[in-house]
Amino acid sequence: MVIPLVAPRQVRFLAKSDYFTGTGAKGTASRLWFETMGMIPVERDDSQAAAKSLELALRVLAAGDAFGIYPEGTRSRDGRLYRGHTGVAHLAMTAGVPVVPVGLIGTDKVQPVGDNRVHRERFTVRFGTPIDPAGRWSGVPAGRARRELTDEVMDAIARLSGQPRATAYNERPSTVA
Repeated sequence: MVIPLVAPRQVRFLAKSDYFTGTGAKGTASRLWFETMGMIPVERDDSQAAAKSLELALRVLAAGDAFGIYPEGTRSRDGRLYRGHTGVAHLAMTAGVPVVPVGLIGTDKVQPVGDNRVHRERFTVRFGTPIDPAGRWSGVPAGRARRELTDEVMDAIARLSGQPRATAYNERPSTVA
């Protein structure tokens, strides 16, 4: 939630649909907050969610608006920067837009993983130099080009945030029924 608060322009993000469907005063406050921040509801556990998310993001970018995406897919539970999913590169290459890497420092203390409360803590947001994919991967297979751009973005985020890199993907914790 910190990038939309400090960015020089509105940055739209996807947010799980649960944030928009609560009831009572708390549910209404949550929905209004996320709508005001320009968040787009998405059903995370829908088997088509990833494809739908990319379509929604491309619409935002086609309208000339900024779209934010967390390439790791979920927050790190151990402070390491995990391997990025290539959706960020797909969006940049398809829409013909640059990627602005952002390093977040201290946000794990603002809202620790598993804690619903927001804590008053200092944090730092560092915006990096835009990475423009235009014409850089001509003749390179699309999958390889997306992987290379994603890795470049993740390297930039690591420099901005000071996080050590992990070679694996970060997975959402499984929910126990």
